[in-house]
Amino acid sequence: MILYALILRSRDLLPLTSTTNYQCSNGESAIDLKLINKIVKSVLKKNEVPKNKCFLRTNDKTYYFLPCLNIICMAMCIPSYPQVLAYSFLEELAGEFTKKYDRFKVEQALRPYNLIEFDTTIHPIQQMYNKPQQLTSRINLAEITRDITLDPPQEVFIVEENSKNNIHTPQVIPPTVRVGPLPTLEPLSFIDKTSLIFTICLIIHSIVIVMDTWRSWTTEEDDSLDTGWLHFCSILFRLAQMYVLTHKQMYRWKKGWTLFLVLLGIDWFLYFNDDLWQVILVYVITTLTHTCILRRKIAIKLPQYQI
Repeated sequence: MILYALILRSRDLLPLTSTTNYQCSNGESAIDLKLINKIVKSVLKKNEVPKNKCFLRTNDKTYYFLPCLNIICMAMCIPSYPQVLAYSFLEELAGEFTKKYDRFKVEQALRPYNLIEFDTTIHPIQQMYNKPQQLTSRINLAEITRDITLDPPQEVFIVEENSKNNIHTPQVIPPTVRVGPLPTLEPLSFIDKTSLIFTICLIIHSIVIVMDTWRSWTTEEDDSLDTGWLHFCSILFRLAQMYVLTHKQMYRWKKGWTLFLVLLGIDWFLYFNDDLWQVILVYVITTLTHTCILRRKIAIKLPQYQI
């Protein structure tokens, strides 16, 4: 359940509009606005206005933040509310707000809650997301879940410290890790496996040449020794190319391009005196493995949300 929504200006965290229907029947506020404002500003100031999605968990609430252009949207929800619905709500809220108010209108605001009339738009959207059974035909949960899986939001943490007056002051610890499902690569395709087999054949060929060079090391054939070292380097780089193809890691594309260019240079020095068909074959295998590295992407496994 979404309990409270707030929209702030990014550059100075000026509140522009928020939910207004949070009064109980006895006239008292159902939520602590001062505590919410303190937590929200602590999170955003400590993280110097986040550029990506983030969220904060407390004992009884979860706060979701979504930056969009020159505003930041926030939703306070109960802990059991699905994350995918919370960010869908914020994205729809940000979309409606940017349609109604342009950048100039937002920058013109001088007083807090200067655009409070937007509450008339927030209220029906909030009511709709508090009854998620009605959302199945309105939003694309698979697409939103895919975005969260590929770019998971950061989690921030709060530690409460006692001040001199025994008042709990929230202290925000900035995020150190990204949360979300651990990404894995797509299964190896037939082309991927074929490129690995051809690469292994090249490695075996280089190993045979290195062993022959080692046996003839006592002779003074400098060219043969240099060729042996180049074949030994090609073995290492091809093993690294196979590892990049088969394992998920950071900067796969950069590593793939680096290995590809280095191997092209080594292959040229090793095979430029051989037959043309042999040079073309080695270049084709190297290029095929590099292409497989580029085309193999992160596998998308969408969690099943019961709403």
